[in-house]
Amino acid sequence: MYMTGRERKLLEILLDASQEVSVKNLSEELDVSTRTIHRDMKNVEDILNSYDIQLDKKAGSGFVIAGTDAAMTELRAAIHEQASLDYTPEERHVLLLSRLLEAREPVKLVALANELGVTVATLSNDLDKMEVELSDFHLSLVRKRGYGVEVRGDEAAIREAINHLIMEHMDELDFLTLLREKVNDPAQSPIDEVSSQLLGMVDKEKLKQIEKHLEELRDKLPYHLADSAYIGLLVHLALALERVRLGEMIDMDQSHLENMKTTKEYAFASELIDKLANAFEFDIPEAEIGYTTMHLMGAKARFHKDYTIEESSISVAFKAKQLIEIVSNDIGSDLHRSPRLLNDLVVHLKPSVYRLQQNMGIQNPLTEQIYEDYPELFQVVKKALDDIFPELTFPIEETAFVVMHFASALLNMEDPKSLHVLVVCSSGIGTAKMLAARLKREFKDIETVEHHSLFDLEQLDLQTYDMIISTVHLRNMEEYIQVNPILPPGDIHRIEHAIRKVRISGRIKKQEQQPEKIVEADDTLQAIRNSVETIQRYATSVNQVLDGLLVENIEADDLSDALRKACAQLSQTITSPDEVVKQLAAREQLGGLGIPETKLALYHTKSEHIEKVSFTIHYLKRPLVITGMDQEDMKMDTMLLMLAPEGLHQEGLEVMSFISSLIVEEEKCIAILQSKDEERIIHYLSNQLHQFFKNKR
Repeated sequence: MYMTGRERKLLEILLDASQEVSVKNLSEELDVSTRTIHRDMKNVEDILNSYDIQLDKKAGSGFVIAGTDAAMTELRAAIHEQASLDYTPEERHVLLLSRLLEAREPVKLVALANELGVTVATLSNDLDKMEVELSDFHLSLVRKRGYGVEVRGDEAAIREAINHLIMEHMDELDFLTLLREKVNDPAQSPIDEVSSQLLGMVDKEKLKQIEKHLEELRDKLPYHLADSAYIGLLVHLALALERVRLGEMIDMDQSHLENMKTTKEYAFASELIDKLANAFEFDIPEAEIGYTTMHLMGAKARFHKDYTIEESSISVAFKAKQLIEIVSNDIGSDLHRSPRLLNDLVVHLKPSVYRLQQNMGIQNPLTEQIYEDYPELFQVVKKALDDIFPELTFPIEETAFVVMHFASALLNMEDPKSLHVLVVCSSGIGTAKMLAARLKREFKDIETVEHHSLFDLEQLDLQTYDMIISTVHLRNMEEYIQVNPILPPGDIHRIEHAIRKVRISGRIKKQEQQPEKIVEADDTLQAIRNSVETIQRYATSVNQVLDGLLVENIEADDLSDALRKACAQLSQTITSPDEVVKQLAAREQLGGLGIPETKLALYHTKSEHIEKVSFTIHYLKRPLVITGMDQEDMKMDTMLLMLAPEGLHQEGLEVMSFISSLIVEEEKCIAILQSKDEERIIHYLSNQLHQFFKNKR
């Protein structure tokens, strides 16, 4: 099915989205009106239907798609494989810029327009916008009637622009895989036109040899190269060799080159360039060693390596110390207490200052994200850099790197366990507590987690929580994170990101003040009674669970049959088994209840037909296929049944939630439940509940 460039872009956004995408966000992303988005979505829906993918239009929140992984993969392949000249503006921009940076002579406008499938007028408009971007690299765009168009500037600047283009528009983590596939078997790895064009800017046939020699020497570096730095160095070397082969030489100030010869990076770069010169049988100028050295020094600075200040210049150390002083005063936090900040800043600033002095470009793919996450800190650091380095102009990309160092110091200076989080779930005791337990296990910053149902929100003071995490969409609320209850990697990343943002923002806004002295007073008679009654409610709930612990084997034809037979055994707990079975089945319809990577499933509900809390284990003689919490089919041979009365008090809910957390947090609990050893199971659960009760007294 034919797809326009804009339709392809819309489909890619929907495929990559982890939650609903609003019409407003789509219009901003594609730089078109909301009316255009609504019109295009009609065709997009037809395309999705042809791949058996459902487009859900949720009023007030936007669009989301649902389909099998196989269908999603097939659609992605179709998007990439479609041979169409109907490029999106972004794709056209990348293709045009890469074409001009590679060209060694002027290119006719008509030829470029034909290649990109646009009019000369559209192409001219694109070039107008491109001039601003090229000026950031100290490059100019020359356009003359009858002459064509070309990029002019120093070779160093052209290389920086090409390097930036590749690293900005190629996924860093996929780059090596994509490139190797392209080298090994082009027919096996179809890639889109933009990626193909960018890969064509370096000699792919030489890439594997470059990587081989780089790997041989990698262990000689006194620090580890992160993936992005390694890929960046590989691109730098491949690009440098290709440009040298074409006769495009780079210059470097001799005095600066001499200064670098005493560094460990220069020795590594020199050995690497010698090996590459021998492998490809042509001379490589000494300046290339210098630029490779600068690349390594920049990589060292980015990734927190253990270099001492003595290895760097004292003048940079002095300026770094001044920088820390200014930022500390502005945010009201003594950053001199950070054990690493001064050292990290010195290591980072030494090569960075040199790059700025030499007008060497810099790329930072996280710039926009850093600015968005830490706006107050960004402004403070920017002003401090201007004050300390008045002779230099720090671009926003470089400022963002410095902000990262300060943010890291702030995050590491305080006790991470400080955040109070609200978990919102459509149900009560099961999924919410399992998510809460997973959060506390995954994120050391989270100290306390409260969990409430969707219907409790109106009674809560949401300002008392540092973060709100929900398994369902929350209307009229922007500051929350919607996640899958099992926290797939994408959701974990989003929560980590939000935690850093919250902690830095809170740290900067926090005013230094002496804590008020709390005077403890004797409890009133009513307070004492309340405390005793609370303990009694804990004791009653724990006792009910212990009394009702049941481990049994059942034979069932399907899930309804299994639930019915399990509930039938609980006559002292359930007044109407049929109604409870209906409620359990309805709960499953809200989302899978199978625990991934096990054969367990936790069925739970609160009901007016349940008289007391209970937890029972039911082993199936024949496994049943059910839906897991990750929405994948799985086999269940152990059904865990957790029941509670409607309107159960908070203490009872905590008891049930404690059992849920055991199942999620403790691998030992999973192993014991799957052992089918009744004596071992009852011994373990009763001891855990006893410990829980002792902690509450």
